[in-house]
Amino acid sequence: MNLLFVFSIVLLVLVPPAVFAVADIENQTVVAQSKGGEIILSLEFGENQISRFNKMIPTFQSGSLIVGDSIIEIVDARAKFMGNSFVVHSDDILIYAKSMGEQGFQINSYLLGGNQLDAIKLTSVSMDEEEIIAENDSQKIETIVLVQQDIRTFWNDNYDIEIKVFDKAINPKPQFYQSFGAIENANIQVTLKDLEGNQLTQFTGQTNSRGFWEGDYFVLQNLVVGGTYLVEVNVDYLDSNNFQQLETLIVSDTRASDSSN
Repeated sequence: MNLLFVFSIVLLVLVPPAVFAVADIENQTVVAQSKGGEIILSLEFGENQISRFNKMIPTFQSGSLIVGDSIIEIVDARAKFMGNSFVVHSDDILIYAKSMGEQGFQINSYLLGGNQLDAIKLTSVSMDEEEIIAENDSQKIETIVLVQQDIRTFWNDNYDIEIKVFDKAINPKPQFYQSFGAIENANIQVTLKDLEGNQLTQFTGQTNSRGFWEGDYFVLQNLVVGGTYLVEVNVDYLDSNNFQQLETLIVSDTRASDSSN
């Protein structure tokens, strides 16, 4: 742990005079990726707050670091803003970002383990999300669709389903709560059918700015037959189509109420 302490002090001492306002990243996502795209870092910042030194600084919300097939969630991290740079430090990772003016940030990331300080070779200049989207506009977009649904619904209850849609090129390993790489205005169609193919209901809509859509269906007592139903999820965005088929169970009974006799 002594090695980490010394390294942090060196970072603080070498920070040059301020050449930009850290407040400029208010409500923004800072994104960096390696040249080969195998390492992607995203850091989400919230609204500015006034520090004890009466300066406007952003608040760090969350982030993630994708390295190959592994993803490290950056939560409960401490952030320090120093003129034209900032440091994000958690138990697992240390991130040092230095402003390069209009080119974004130069970022170095380090995995922390015991007394070791293992450098991740991530020194690319960050790009904001809009730049990465524009870079991939000429390519066919491949979507990743995450679905959360009720796997069992009783009579007189709502069946709920939630969907998030992501651009795989921007966020290849998304988590449901993330907004990085989310696709707005993707067309959603969800169809519930019994096992014989008879349609029970259908939802349609579009994802919002966070790539999110939700729908629900009230399962009316005696009018909906109990049993297993197929859930067909169809998501269209530009030239991309994503189809999934899931199952859900409708129980032909109301939820039992607690009683003591």
